Amino acid sequence: MQKWDLKIKITAFKRTDYNQSGDIEVDLKNKKATILITKEDTGKDSAVILHELIHLLLWEFDQFCEKAIPKNKKDQYFDLLEKTAADLTNIFLQKDK
Repeated sequence: MQKWDLKIKITAFKRTDYNQSGDIEVDLKNKKATILITKEDTGKDSAVILHELIHLLLWEFDQFCEKAIPKNKKDQYFDLLEKTAADLTNIFLQKDK
């Protein structure tokens, strides 16, 4: 991660179907990433940042899988990806879920 240019941006997410607390924008070629965090006070900023950093660590693997997975399995894949990132976040934060 030391080779990455990392930034954090506070934002208002526009999704109405989901209470989103974070996201990440990645420029793999230039090793730049921006972690987006909701402007709402959730009290979980450090966990959100860690969760998004895990997505960054998995980014190349994730991009490979997205291309290889059939369209009818994409939702299942994204659910598993989010669960994996959440589980790893909890492990690093030493939380049991």
